[in-house]
Amino acid sequence: MKMLGARQRAYVGLGLILISAGPQPLLWAREPARLSHAHDAYPDPQLPFDDVEAEESATDSLATAIADTLASNPDLAARRYDLRAIDDEIGIALSGIRPTVDAQVSGNYDYIIPGTITQSGRPLSDRLNDPHIQRNAVATQIIATQPITTGGRVRSATNAAIAASAAGRESLRGVEGDVLVALIAAYCDVRRDTRALAIRQKNVRILEATLDEVVARRDAGELTRTDIAQAETQLQAARVQLNGAEAQLEASRAQFVAIVGREPGTLAAEPDLPHLPGSADEAFALAELSNPDLAAAMATERASRARIAAAQAEGNPTLSVQGLAGTNGPASPFDRREHDVTFTGRATLTIPLLAGGRVRSQVAQARNRQSADLLRIEATRRQVIQAVIGAWNQWVTAERNMEAQALQLKAARIYYDGTFEEYREGLRSTFDVLYAQNSLRETEVALLGSKRDRYVAQAALLRQLGQLEAGKLMVAGPVYDPAAYARKAASRGALPTDVVFRTIDSLGAPPAKPQRIEWPARGANPELTPPAPAASQEKELIQHGPQGVAQPAKAEQPQ
Repeated sequence: MKMLGARQRAYVGLGLILISAGPQPLLWAREPARLSHAHDAYPDPQLPFDDVEAEESATDSLATAIADTLASNPDLAARRYDLRAIDDEIGIALSGIRPTVDAQVSGNYDYIIPGTITQSGRPLSDRLNDPHIQRNAVATQIIATQPITTGGRVRSATNAAIAASAAGRESLRGVEGDVLVALIAAYCDVRRDTRALAIRQKNVRILEATLDEVVARRDAGELTRTDIAQAETQLQAARVQLNGAEAQLEASRAQFVAIVGREPGTLAAEPDLPHLPGSADEAFALAELSNPDLAAAMATERASRARIAAAQAEGNPTLSVQGLAGTNGPASPFDRREHDVTFTGRATLTIPLLAGGRVRSQVAQARNRQSADLLRIEATRRQVIQAVIGAWNQWVTAERNMEAQALQLKAARIYYDGTFEEYREGLRSTFDVLYAQNSLRETEVALLGSKRDRYVAQAALLRQLGQLEAGKLMVAGPVYDPAAYARKAASRGALPTDVVFRTIDSLGAPPAKPQRIEWPARGANPELTPPAPAASQEKELIQHGPQGVAQPAKAEQPQ
């Protein structure tokens, strides 16, 4: 019985086919697993030290840890500033169609030793007073330049910057998701290892009590020295496990500190994660729409396509107007009335005629980069499908393991309780008791691990679906809005006339013309011909989903 349908969806943009699942429920219909009905007539066993398992009152929560991480994690903060630097490209691109005003002040001093011809032309009084010639001057100038059209350069550069900003924003969303997955894993590790340490401590106490009883029974002549050695061996092994549990807990706490920036308190139970998909088909659809890596790849391709137009625009004419106002006159002695005042208006049309192949090379370079980015979209889509399948299977596996281990734990408790009572009646050996005790504790620890794996797999799946975001996990807390800085960057230095000149510039913007992607010839060498795909993507999925919702008895066939 398949977990998914087999409806195919072809992504033919690059001649590649990917398979997604048809609409099917998440889980499967069957009777819940249970122990033999032979146990129904007996009460649940009450084991020694059961009363010490009560947890301390929680002083820390996952929501608090998320808020502290968003406020203090240096890797996340660094990525935010990287995005700001990308957003600043929008303002830089828009500045190309805005007016510029420059002020220039220049001065010069000439000291001339005149030659015979120059000296003969000077008045006699000048030659007698100073045989040399000294001149000075000062000039001031204000230049205002307004581009009328850049041939589409500004429009194309702005489109590329906006698309790059969108790609950066999606990349930041992906990094935030990765940080949250790491945080959730660290949070679950600390909770798992704290409870595992308590189990190991309880195991040592029970084995110490068991050893005391074995010694007492040996003194009474019921057991032998070998029984004492068996109990001592198991006790020392339990102490080794306790030491390992303590070290593992400290390692998990250190990982928590590295991500959150503080020590964990007494952690509350993990809350249910929102927006989990109801079927694998829904998971694939959400990943296609919201995965940040795929969205970033698409935005990067849009930026590359805009850069093709920017490169083509380098061969277009440009038109600008310029106004100049300036003065020119002697610097010393300074007299304002002796300075000339000049006003000049100028229009400049620049028509590129020959660039030595530079423009064509830039266009070819931009097209090749766009082709590479277009192919990366498909590569990213495949990676996303693989990641969704992996996270889904981990969730399913952990769910099934939890169900089996819950029954295993119930059986282990009955096994240990019965073995210990039979041991006191002389029907079981010391080895039987120690084995039952070890089986019970290992099952408890394994169940903790499966619970942790299930929760982390859910978080990893939500990360691939683009649903693991701070705003969706917290009711209130610090949520960073990257669009705010992008708007600030675009409005920096803006003027009311911007829209007019941007409209004029867009009239000359060339259309981006991507090149056709070339593929190597297939079948030229039989030894290198790729093999045909063996099975659809869906067959890689584990056939059963987590427990809860019914699965139809028969799945659709591929269309």
